[in-house]
Amino acid sequence: MTKGIGDVLNKLQKVKKLGGNEFQACCPAHEDKKPSLTLKQEGDHILLHCQAGCSTEDIVKTLDMSMADLFIEVSPKQEPAKITATYDYLDEDRKLLYQVVRYAPKSFRQRHKNGNGEWIWSMDGVRRVLYHLPEILTTTNETIYLVEGEKDADSLWNVGQVATTSPGGANNWKPEYAEYLKGKRVVIIPDKDVAGYGYARQAAKSLQGKAKEVKAIILPGESKDTTDWLETGGEIETLSSLEQDVSALFNNDKVRYQQEDERIYWDKVIGEQTIRFQAEKLSEERTGIHARITISLDSPLSWSYLNIERREDRSSLAGAAYSALGEFNKEYSKEDMRRDLDAFCAGLWDYRTSIFVPEMLAGDDETRPLPFILHPYLLASGGTILYAPPGRGKSYTALLWAVSVDAGCNLFWTVAQTLVLFINLERSRDSVRRRLSMVNRVLGLPPSRPLLMLNARGKSLSDVMATCRKTVKERGVGLVVLDSISRAGAGDLNENQSGNRVIDALSALCPSWLALGHTPRSSDGHLFGSIMQDAGADICVQLCSQTIDNGTLGIGWELTKQNDTGRRGQEIYALEFGEAGLKNIRKAKPFEFPEVEGKGTQSMEQTIIDFILEQEGADATATQIAEATGFNRVNVSRYLNSSGKFVETRKGTKNSIYYGIKSTRETLFPNGEEER
Repeated sequence: MTKGIGDVLNKLQKVKKLGGNEFQACCPAHEDKKPSLTLKQEGDHILLHCQAGCSTEDIVKTLDMSMADLFIEVSPKQEPAKITATYDYLDEDRKLLYQVVRYAPKSFRQRHKNGNGEWIWSMDGVRRVLYHLPEILTTTNETIYLVEGEKDADSLWNVGQVATTSPGGANNWKPEYAEYLKGKRVVIIPDKDVAGYGYARQAAKSLQGKAKEVKAIILPGESKDTTDWLETGGEIETLSSLEQDVSALFNNDKVRYQQEDERIYWDKVIGEQTIRFQAEKLSEERTGIHARITISLDSPLSWSYLNIERREDRSSLAGAAYSALGEFNKEYSKEDMRRDLDAFCAGLWDYRTSIFVPEMLAGDDETRPLPFILHPYLLASGGTILYAPPGRGKSYTALLWAVSVDAGCNLFWTVAQTLVLFINLERSRDSVRRRLSMVNRVLGLPPSRPLLMLNARGKSLSDVMATCRKTVKERGVGLVVLDSISRAGAGDLNENQSGNRVIDALSALCPSWLALGHTPRSSDGHLFGSIMQDAGADICVQLCSQTIDNGTLGIGWELTKQNDTGRRGQEIYALEFGEAGLKNIRKAKPFEFPEVEGKGTQSMEQTIIDFILEQEGADATATQIAEATGFNRVNVSRYLNSSGKFVETRKGTKNSIYYGIKSTRETLFPNGEEER
């Protein structure tokens, strides 16, 4: 059984009140884009009707309820109300004006006496004043406490303090009451609920410019009101120490933003329950600030992707959420819901932008080597783009690097082990699975070793971003690999805005990432798309490849952009294939793949020539060349002696041999005699 129709409405989407006790919502038993389910509470049961023909049994089952839940619990008959206390309101001459009567169960009524001394249960034509008015007007006490309710006022009087309240409690403060407190020092103690803070704020505003001073006390701990605080051990001697600026009454109801991943939310405490206002996908569009806003109480009440600057959109969402509340705190109105949503939306963009603020950043006294996840291509807390034409070995490279990092395998590169998420948007699951097995083997790992992988061929990164974000957080992923940028779903990659979106999405997903990019048809020398992709990455790697007669694939990786890292030459590896696929990987032999060597941004030969020409004697040793260019010394020496383009010029210390450029030496010294 349910307590009312609200228990059912809380489980539905797009709830709308039709009138009376009848509602409309989306039917959960079928794909319902236009709400077709009507609900109505009649007597002790709830009626359901789906215009699409779904049976009541199917609807109830889909909601994880039973038919019995459509019957409403009937409260037992209550005992007649009994008077538990009366509070007299007197005028300046101590004559009775009216009386507030308290009942059990808790409720209040007001009455006054007519000319015959009879009680009249009405306040028509009766002058309203503050409680304990005669004492307030004549007191010499420095402080007067303003509370909500006669019981709280009397509790303070009983411990020697001067206190007052107004008739009717919450939402019933009148500006004229402030006249009685003119020139007084007033300390407001609100009940710790929505209505209590509202009442206290009303009083504080009307007292400005009239009271001598206005302060506030927010009772500590779980105490809900003054009486509760005293009964649970509050010491009256400490009450004055709890005073604070009256702004505390207003700050208490201010939005307190919190952030979790991409979600910004505010938990508004109302009594013993909490309503959450949450924003996601916050962005600045041409027409204003847009976001997906969700209002929840344990579970979502309603949500919408809207322009948060449009009052009509906010009002519609607040109304839908409030209709779904069902039985709730009676003091929290639909207008309260709208006000809170307005307040939440009003400061969202400012909060979002305030997260990123300038800081005074000092340099580091120590010079430390840059931390890499895989040296020299994957920087810790950095992004790398690996680019080449289609079918040149990018995916194999990505798998080799991903598995090396995930397994902590230092066979070919120095790695810092961390969990890797491989986002496969290009190939079928079976294709990547076969390649993964082969990569595992050549790295000396069990073929069946798993790699955390999201296979979503045909989808875009934006389609799976929510899943990826959740996985990175929950699994502690340290490196994300995306195959490929062309599947990012950010729009035309030639547009700067689209290029920025790709980089921003990857950087927000994980501090360390590798993304595969393609080159344009006209040239394989640069990444396809906006230059903003290159600008946003910390490292860019150009991949060049060549297949020789025996089927071996040579892959060369050259850093074309490296933030804060030294210059490096091209690194070339040989991938050997058999009938079953990839069977071995090794470093390439010198001149094994001449096309790859010649496709770097600058070949080894040209780099050596440039260095030699820069020297004073137009010659240099293999050691000097290797140290300056980053090339392997053995490869440099072999190249100097075998290419036919260099000539020995002289011997240095420790039998070191200097080399010059052959054509240059012949031009400068045609007779073979060099000037020293």
